Amino acid sequence: MYSKNHSIYFVALNIFFLYLFLSIRLYAKDIPALDVDANKDGWNLELKKISLNFTSASLKNQTIYKDFSNNRIKGDSQIVGQAFGNFEANYYAKNFVIFNSLIAEYGRNIIYPQNSEKIDNKTLDRILIGTDYTQRIWKIEKILGGFEIGPYVQLGYQTEFTPQAGLDRRKILRFNTGFKIFDGQYIKNLHLNIFGEEDFTYKAPIESFGIETGLNVEHKIEDNITFEYQFNFRSYLLNNYPASHNPEYELELNAKLDTKVYKNFSVAPFISFYMLKGRYFKEVGTNVFIGVSISYSQIFIDAKQK
Repeated sequence: MYSKNHSIYFVALNIFFLYLFLSIRLYAKDIPALDVDANKDGWNLELKKISLNFTSASLKNQTIYKDFSNNRIKGDSQIVGQAFGNFEANYYAKNFVIFNSLIAEYGRNIIYPQNSEKIDNKTLDRILIGTDYTQRIWKIEKILGGFEIGPYVQLGYQTEFTPQAGLDRRKILRFNTGFKIFDGQYIKNLHLNIFGEEDFTYKAPIESFGIETGLNVEHKIEDNITFEYQFNFRSYLLNNYPASHNPEYELELNAKLDTKVYKNFSVAPFISFYMLKGRYFKEVGTNVFIGVSISYSQIFIDAKQK
C-alpha cells in the first residue's frame, strides 16, 4: 500500500545514502596517498559497440503483461532484427572518475503472411542516458586480475524511440547510489546500490524505490576472442504503480563470444534473457534472444595513452 509517508521515506533514504557517499568522498580526499590506478588520466572516448543482431525470440506469458509500459515482454516468438549502439565518454582524475554513457537499442520484425494483413511487431526499444560520479578509493592488484573499488552516485534517464500504442512515450528518471568494483582485468563492473525513480510515462508520475545489483565480466580467451557476460537484477521494494502493471523485480542476462574478424569489426554469437515479475501475478514474463551480431567498435581517445 502506497502513501505520502512512502514518498517521504524514498526521499529520506536517498538523502541518507547521498550523505554517506559524500562523507566517504571527503574522508578519501584526506588520505595522503590513495592506492589507485595512476595510469589512467583524462578523457577516455570510446564507441563500445554499434551492431546489427539477427535473432530468434521466444516469449512466454506476454499477454498478461500487456498493460505494462515495459516493452521487453511484447510481440510474438519469431525471427527478429535488432540494432544496438553504446558510446562512453569517461573522465579519469586522481581521486574520481566520471562515467558518461549513451545506450540505444531497437528491434523490429515485419512479417507479410500469405493472404493475411501485415504483422508488425516492435520487439525492443530503449534509450539510456547516464552520468556517474565514482570516488576512487582503493585499487586491488592481486585478486582476480586487479580492480578498483569506490562509492558512486548516478543519474540516469530512460526513454524510447517510438511510444507503444495507447501509451505515452516511456520516460523514467532514475537516481542510484551505492558501491562498485570497476575497471578490472576481468570484472569491468560489479555494483550494489539503492535506486529511486520517477516514471513520467503516465499522466500522474509514479515513484519507485528499490535495490539493484549488476555484474559485467570480460575474459580474453585469445587475442581476437573475448567472452563477455552481463547480469543485472532490480527489485522494486516500494512503488505506487496500479496492480495491472506493478513490477516486483526484473532480471537480465547477456552472454556472447566476441571474435574480431577484421580490425575493429567483430562477429559474436550471443544469448540474451530477460525476466519481468509483476507483484500481483503468479507467472513471470520472459524474453529470450539467441542469435549472431555483427559489430564495430573504436577507441577515439585512450586515457591510458596520456
